[in-house]
Amino acid sequence: MSNNEQNNSINLLDRFLKANKDDHYNFEEEIDYKVSSGSLQFDLQLGGGFGPGLHRFCGMNEGGKTSEALEVVKNFLNTLPRSKGVYIKAEGRLSKEMRERSGLTFVFNAKDWVDGTCFVFESNIYETAVDLMRQLVADNENDTKYCFVLDSVDGLIPKNDMDKGFEDSSKIAGGAVIAGTFMKKMSIALAKRGHMAIFISQVRADIKLDPYTKAPIRQTSATGGNALLHFANWIIEFEPRFNKDVILQNPSIKKMDMQKNPAIGHFAVVTVKKSPNEKTNSRITYPLRYGRKGGNSIWIEKEIIDLMYAWEFLKKGGAWISATEDFKDLLIENQLEFPEKIQGENNLFKLIEDNKNLSDFLVKYFKNAIAELT
Repeated sequence: MSNNEQNNSINLLDRFLKANKDDHYNFEEEIDYKVSSGSLQFDLQLGGGFGPGLHRFCGMNEGGKTSEALEVVKNFLNTLPRSKGVYIKAEGRLSKEMRERSGLTFVFNAKDWVDGTCFVFESNIYETAVDLMRQLVADNENDTKYCFVLDSVDGLIPKNDMDKGFEDSSKIAGGAVIAGTFMKKMSIALAKRGHMAIFISQVRADIKLDPYTKAPIRQTSATGGNALLHFANWIIEFEPRFNKDVILQNPSIKKMDMQKNPAIGHFAVVTVKKSPNEKTNSRITYPLRYGRKGGNSIWIEKEIIDLMYAWEFLKKGGAWISATEDFKDLLIENQLEFPEKIQGENNLFKLIEDNKNLSDFLVKYFKNAIAELT
């Protein structure tokens, strides 16, 4: 191809892009970032955290979907300047206890919605919820970055269906239609302009009329249809909690006792059903600590200790735990102190929890190490 022919095609494309600038995003700078899940183990699989665009959290009741979504919102607001959260309360949940645990500042009036806060929009009307998101993304003179949480897809209903009688039930495919329409209109704008949306949904069982037929291959049994499967960057399925996931005060005693050996936390278990970094089907376990407020439910101190063993910073000798030479050198280099020996892991947990300088350093150290690995 001659230079004149190349220049002609370039000029044609340039004129076309300028003439249709309202219909594409080629002139906009792409925004990219990583927002922590709150868990070091989770972030390791995520490649550092969640990025812009749509992510889906699905699973059974009480699996931790909403709590993790709020954790991401908190970290989003702490990571990005000029950022705000929007929690679309479509199912009537978000209890006072959950709000206190999250560490977020929730507001219910427009005048109180300043940077770093999360507005609670109490509506399950599909058109209204979508219009709010569209207007905030489209009419954004201050270049505010938004993190939307839709809790949940299952709770949305088209406006026309609100006036129908109970005998005139909505279409079974209504959720899929809702999801498809929204993502066709919003997916590129969300990702390109640096916004994030987390859609929460339940799982449903596949009903087989013939028990001998082969079941279709599905990424997940979450509601919302194929559109949300296609447009989502990450799909995280939260697994139900079992007795084996409980963390006891004295782990050496296997039996739980409400008085002598109570549960002090549990392991959340999630499976990656879709990923942009080849982590699909990875299973991730991270610890949660009971009784905490202010966005500290993820037991990061326990993760720190697990990573200290994995990095061979600690060694055990019977009931005693001591630092290795490599860890001692690292502590000296950063002017941090650590006991010569510690008796038992409960005392080790207490040390990490009480020594904020040490725990903050270790969190930063392992996050940097995770970033280098990814």
